[in-house]
Formats: sequence, structure tokens, C-alpha cells
Amino acid sequence: MLVLVLLVASMATGWAQSSPVVETTTRAYNASSAAERRVADLAAQRTALAQRYEDELRSIDRLKNQRASWRRDRELRDQLSEANETAKQLAIVTGDLAASQSQLAGSRRVLLAAIDAELATNPAAPRKLQLDSVRAQITPTRRAAHRIVLPDLQIDPLADPEELDQQAAALRASEAELAKQIAGLDTQAKELERVAMLRKQHDRTNEMDRREDNNARRNTTSGTSRSLEGAAADTGPTAGGAPPPAQFEMEATIVLAEVVDTSTLDTLDRAQRSGDPAVRADAAKRARDAVAAKLDLLRIKRAQIEQRAKQLRHR
Repeated sequence: MLVLVLLVASMATGWAQSSPVVETTTRAYNASSAAERRVADLAAQRTALAQRYEDELRSIDRLKNQRASWRRDRELRDQLSEANETAKQLAIVTGDLAASQSQLAGSRRVLLAAIDAELATNPAAPRKLQLDSVRAQITPTRRAAHRIVLPDLQIDPLADPEELDQQAAALRASEAELAKQIAGLDTQAKELERVAMLRKQHDRTNEMDRREDNNARRNTTSGTSRSLEGAAADTGPTAGGAPPPAQFEMEATIVLAEVVDTSTLDTLDRAQRSGDPAVRADAAKRARDAVAAKLDLLRIKRAQIEQRAKQLRHR
């Protein structure tokens, strides 16, 4: 998430100038900064709640696997109630975060318009520098997906050592690009697996809760009349958090078009359109492994080329 840097003391003087156009920019800047802080706070809350919910689901699973007893049932009811409350809080914070992110985007558009309007008045050089700096920080950056083009892997028997060095350098640069893709796919796969696991735990907890409730209805006594019904039913399918955006996979199908086979890219494309985090995780891991295999090949070829150059130099 892009974060506005705090303005230095000299910039504060610039914001405090009293012309109407500067006042408009100041109000827009203050609104954008407030929205930025709100988003940061909610993001931190959501991370903490998601971790707490994950821990509570694990605790519930452990209790479910224990031998039934009055003490175990009491702890299970308490844990289900806590997990349900955490899930509700997580859903609320997730919704608030999405709304705040939308508000932040809107406030930044207003701030950009205010900055552009002030720049049109041809402000003094220090003020213009301040405005340009803030504008650069909040302007969305759109980067086109860069397709990785691998260099020739064949060793030219007539190539001299310098030409072989150039070929090895090109391979080394491609290796760095592939390593970045592997890291990105691995991170994406792990996050998707985490979301899929939370959803699976949530579904399993609800199913086991329904079974417990059915047993309680059949075996109700005066001392254990409290039902578990509804204790975890309201957590909702998004309680574990939304999966990461599919933009990375969409770009990967372009970036890796000449690196991995078509079937791997087709699987990645179908998975990101499915919306299923488990399917997307499997596809990302498959693409990661395919890129890793290509990286290994490049390293072997580069070593051979470097060895050939070394041999020619010692002749």
C-alpha cells in the first residue's frame, strides 16, 4: 500500500499560505492523509483479527478431537462463541477496510486535481517542488507486464571468449528475472493456501458444530441443555479473509509466455478466473515449479558457456 510520506517542516509553511487555491490543496491533503491513516489502522486490525481467528479455529479442532466430557463441551462452546465473535469482527473490519480504501482512492483523486490546479497558477519554485513531490507519491503507477525473452541457449562453436561472456551475462540477467517470478508465485501460492485453509477450517467447524448440536438435541439433560446451534454459523464464507487479487496471475500469463509451456499458462488462467483460492494456489505452485525448472536449465547452460570461455582463454 502506497503511504504518503510526512512533509518536512518547510512544506508545512507552504501548506499554510492563505490564497484560496492553496487552502483548497491543504484541505484535500489533510483529507487524503486522514484516509491514509484510516486504511493503515484498519489493515493492521484486520491482520490481527485474521490471525486470532486462525488460532481459534485450530483450538476448536483440537477440542473436537478430544474425548467428549462436560469440561470439553463447556470449553468447546466457549471457543465456538469466541470464534463466532471474532469472525463477525473480521467481517466488519474487512468491509470497513474496503470502504476506506475506496474513500482513500477518491480523496487522492481530489488531491491530484487540487495540486494540478495550483501548479497551473505557476507557484514559486520551492512550492512547485513540494507539490510535484506529493503528486509523485500519490499518482497511481501503471506498469505494463514485461514478457521475459530468454537468450539463446546454444553454444556457438565459433564464438570467441568475449561473445561467450556476453551470452553468459544475458543468461544471468534472465536468471534474475526468473528468480523474481518464482518468489512472486511462491508468495501468491502461500497466501492463497492460507485463505483456502481458513475457509476449509471454517466449513469443517460448522459441520462439526451441526453434528454436536444434533447430538445435544438427542441427549439433552437438565445440566447440559444449552445448545451449540448457531455458535459458528454466522462466520460467513469470507471470515478467513479475501484471497489476494488475481492481477499477479494475469500478468504472469504474459510475463512467462516464452518461459513455460502453454498448458501451464492455461491452467493459471483458468484458475484465476475460477476464484477458488485452493485451485489458484495449485496453479501458482505448478507455474512456480515450471519456472524453477527453466531457471535450473539456464544455470546449467550458463555454467557450460562460462567453462567454454575459460577453456578458450587458456589455449
